[in-house]
Amino acid sequence: MTFVVVVAIGVPLVYAVSKLLKLHSQPIDIAEKRKEATSSLIVFAVVFIIAFAILAVYAYVWVRQNLEEDMIYVLRDVIWTASILVPVVSALKRNRQSLGSIGISRKSLGKNLAFGFIASLLFVAILSLLAPSLDGSYAGFSLPMSLSLISLIIVGVAEELIFRGYIQTRLVAYRGAVVGVAISTLLFALFNFPLGYFCYSGDILAAFLYAIWRFSTGIVLGYMYHRSQNILPSSIFHTLLVWGALLWTLYF
Repeated sequence: MTFVVVVAIGVPLVYAVSKLLKLHSQPIDIAEKRKEATSSLIVFAVVFIIAFAILAVYAYVWVRQNLEEDMIYVLRDVIWTASILVPVVSALKRNRQSLGSIGISRKSLGKNLAFGFIASLLFVAILSLLAPSLDGSYAGFSLPMSLSLISLIIVGVAEELIFRGYIQTRLVAYRGAVVGVAISTLLFALFNFPLGYFCYSGDILAAFLYAIWRFSTGIVLGYMYHRSQNILPSSIFHTLLVWGALLWTLYF
């Protein structure tokens, strides 16, 4: 149900807010489009392997040592995030690509910040109204909830840099917007399958549902990045969408 809600509300909302702010962003120009598209798939494969390996260590080594305090989880997210960003940084340096090629830019900074926050806050507000119908309830603010926001900022920005900034930009440049967004979203969902698998103690069905949920959010995030061509709006939306779902106990 949340899969449908996220797409049905998120896509029109993103379109409406971007039109309201009069965002007219041009697609990022990528030289050697085929080479960069291939590079994006290689980066995904390396990121996937690194993420899987670290998650396995967390599941079978770190957890067994009972290191489950909230601050430890923030530290784990920092280590995990830094590790999966290495392939992107390496690819940028190797291919002599600028930060602008992954959507890091000060162009229309005010509009992009407004785009991210307005769309996010409206979506979370709508989510709060729909929560009872989706079997959700208000979890309330707490120290763990505050620490989860810190973790989500770290993870959300990193995942947006990888999947929207690097992978989607290059696939869109090579194959067009529809195909590029679709493939990058599919890769985003695939990337989250092992995360769901380890989070839910090897439950394949739960991991599959988690990947589907992330596919729906990936559609919205991919569309948002396409409308802005800037990493800020989708990073803000990514963070607040997941945190809002946690706040209303709608996260798998």
